[in-house]
Amino acid sequence: MLLKNGDSGSDVKELQSLLYSNGFWTYDTITDYFGDITETAVKNFQSAKKITVDGLVGDTTYSHLIDGVKYNIMLKKGDSGSQVKEVQQMLGINDDGIFGSGTESSVKKFQSDKGLVSDGIVGSKTYETLVNETMGIDFDNDEDIDTDRTGFDDSDDRDDKLNYLGSYTTEDGLEIDRAYLDGDEYVKDYGEIQPENFFIHHTAGWNNPYNTINSWNKDDRGRVATQYCIGGTSIKIGSYGDDKYNGQVVECFPDNYIGWHLGKVGNFNMSKYSSAVEVNNFGYVTKKDGKYYTYVNSEVPENMVCDLGYEFRGHQYWHAYTPEQIESLRLLIKHVAKIYPKIDMTAGIPKLLKDGMSPKDAFEFNEDAYYGKIKGLYSHTSVRKDKFDMYPCPMLVEMLNNL
Repeated sequence: MLLKNGDSGSDVKELQSLLYSNGFWTYDTITDYFGDITETAVKNFQSAKKITVDGLVGDTTYSHLIDGVKYNIMLKKGDSGSQVKEVQQMLGINDDGIFGSGTESSVKKFQSDKGLVSDGIVGSKTYETLVNETMGIDFDNDEDIDTDRTGFDDSDDRDDKLNYLGSYTTEDGLEIDRAYLDGDEYVKDYGEIQPENFFIHHTAGWNNPYNTINSWNKDDRGRVATQYCIGGTSIKIGSYGDDKYNGQVVECFPDNYIGWHLGKVGNFNMSKYSSAVEVNNFGYVTKKDGKYYTYVNSEVPENMVCDLGYEFRGHQYWHAYTPEQIESLRLLIKHVAKIYPKIDMTAGIPKLLKDGMSPKDAFEFNEDAYYGKIKGLYSHTSVRKDKFDMYPCPMLVEMLNNL
């Protein structure tokens, strides 16, 4: 690709949309002409990215433009396919998958209503705003939008505000309780989209899964939730055993609905095209004077601590997952694989482990997972360098290695 001052056409229009998505297009409209305004915007972008400042858009500049947008998407009149259909469904118009004049008009109206450049092209900013509207997620909020660090109510009761619909037993004998969030806390998926990833998280909170789910009900960050939650044993008990929530699987919204659970990653579709579970666990712990403490300074009994023998994400000691949680997770993985057959539960971390990668490296950030290039079963740590869930506990590693 090479675009320069004097060029015109759809490629120039796309260039200006990319400059806009990166925050370097300040003109009030998108045109299809590469003039002095476009050249100045390109030079400012190149200078900011510390690449050759020549006002020419070659492969290097274009690559940086693409890398700078949250969602690598560019749809315009004449395009067709599943992404067009998805956009049409978010706009609430006929979803024939063909980007024609009607779709272009609807996009322009949406952009105008939201204060965006009304060019009829669905680029990163327009797509992000559509997602915001549909998911109730504010991506410009400084607060990290995911399902971690929830469930700090350590009371022993189920919350009556959840919608309890009884329980069911899977083919493999796993009992799943249904305690649904309010209907506005999750959204039905678009069209025929099926999850292609399964993400495992831990809550960084207390052991009661119902309180975790209710915390998603109470927050005001939008439709933030995982479909499942697995309870644990309270650190107040002092040992593993008879805690009534230990290993209890709770489903908080129906199949084929989605909640936001990954936060900001390289590809929004990973939250939308994935199912996920939160395991009730505090995560890393700190050793002080022979005792162990969570990041909120609650003491963890020594027999509930996992010593990895090495540091993962800067921590050697962790609140151990219980055997019951690991077994429930194993059975849940089998169940989810039957509900969503596009998810290959042997891909992702399980394959990395089988290929001989160390547990530490298998759970580390994975660029292919981050951009959604390789599907499968992943940890939150696979797509976020700033997260700690889930960590490579030996019991978890063994279970995943044997899927």
